[in-house]
Amino acid sequence: MAAATYVDEKGRTRWKRNDEVAAVVKQLGEYLIIGGYPEEHAKRYAQLAHAISRWPECIDELADAGKLDSIRGVGGVITGYLTEIVQTGTTDKFNDDQYGPPPPRTVLELTAIDRLGPKTARTLYQDHGIDSLQALCASLKSGQLASVKGFGPKMQATVLALCDCS
Repeated sequence: MAAATYVDEKGRTRWKRNDEVAAVVKQLGEYLIIGGYPEEHAKRYAQLAHAISRWPECIDELADAGKLDSIRGVGGVITGYLTEIVQTGTTDKFNDDQYGPPPPRTVLELTAIDRLGPKTARTLYQDHGIDSLQALCASLKSGQLASVKGFGPKMQATVLALCDCS
């Protein structure tokens, strides 16, 4: 069975599988930022995710041929992480404790919110102990986040609509 493709808004043929892998790579970068990984290193994951999603060949075929390093930004240790993601859908890098105990994976619920990036999610997690959408909702209801940068009325309304706790 051939891997599924689609044509994007610019007329390019894209691979759904590449998009799936790219989404995990992007989440990994966000997760690492939230967990305290240096941003200057973690930003490469967003760049890599973009490159994977736009790659003209299916990532599974590249992995099978041992050619993941032909993608810009893949080499060395990253090849190992990417191989893991292609084969299993995840990587042990999510459990990296080099910068302290890794946050729970539920913290990624925060970056799924429109206009809430990994730096704001890191602040919410590290400074306020917010590790999920449910915890964010409870904090908003209690007024705990009234003075947090990036949590003005528009963002509060967005979040409250998502968690239906208004």
